[in-house]
Amino acid sequence: MPMPSIRVRVSGDYACFTRPETKVERYSYPVMTPSAARNILDAICWRPQMRWIVTSITVLKAIRLMSVLRNEVQHKATIESIAAGDGKKDKKQSISFKAIRQWMDEPSRFRPLIAGAGNGTDGTPRNTTLLRDVAYWIDAYPRIFVAKDTRLEADRIAKAEWGEADLEAVDDNTPNKYVAMLERRVRKGQCFQRPYLGCREFAAEFGPPLEEDQPISDSMEIGRMLYDIAFLADGNRAAFFEARLENGVMVTVPETVLADAGRRQEVLSCSYRR
Repeated sequence: MPMPSIRVRVSGDYACFTRPETKVERYSYPVMTPSAARNILDAICWRPQMRWIVTSITVLKAIRLMSVLRNEVQHKATIESIAAGDGKKDKKQSISFKAIRQWMDEPSRFRPLIAGAGNGTDGTPRNTTLLRDVAYWIDAYPRIFVAKDTRLEADRIAKAEWGEADLEAVDDNTPNKYVAMLERRVRKGQCFQRPYLGCREFAAEFGPPLEEDQPISDSMEIGRMLYDIAFLADGNRAAFFEARLENGVMVTVPETVLADAGRRQEVLSCSYRR
């Protein structure tokens, strides 16, 4: 019996699926990565009992690149960072929850990160080669982590994160349920958080496939592409595969593109929010 699957259409004005080897001066892959596609589906419908497995990504619009120069901050905002505001010029300081609380309590003492380039700022100008006017089909199916009789722990996690009202019956933990949930949320335009196309500033529109959609006719060897990252207790490990676009379709079936069975199981058994 075939695994129930779903197809979602995503689009946007801009996208940047950064190649790992060009992290400083960003350069995008010509096609969305499987990890970016999974992240979009997670933003629309995620549960701790399952994981979306992306089987193919179809390009619906011509691949067009453009280059922009923009200011990027050099340091990450971390929960552990100490609020800047005491006059010290420590470049390791960044905005944190503590800094936001300080701003709420004493706005006059708050010193935010300044993203512009130049002296006294945390920003630096960097080139980004990104995609413009993109549209894709994402084909995927749900992989279930727990069986019906071993779902108690997953139920506990789901109740703690989403609330009891959002948790369905225990005896209905099937792929069909999650496919139906995603289809319903896609039709209504619902999502847990705004999905994005590689970078959070490039918001993604999503919905059911359109009748006029057609894959592009391009074929190319994309080369080594990030498949996904396994988030493990002893550290994160990335999995790569040799990507190829054939008549606008990039096949990402894990059994086909990830030859190492151990690495494949490691990635597919991981839910980054568990």
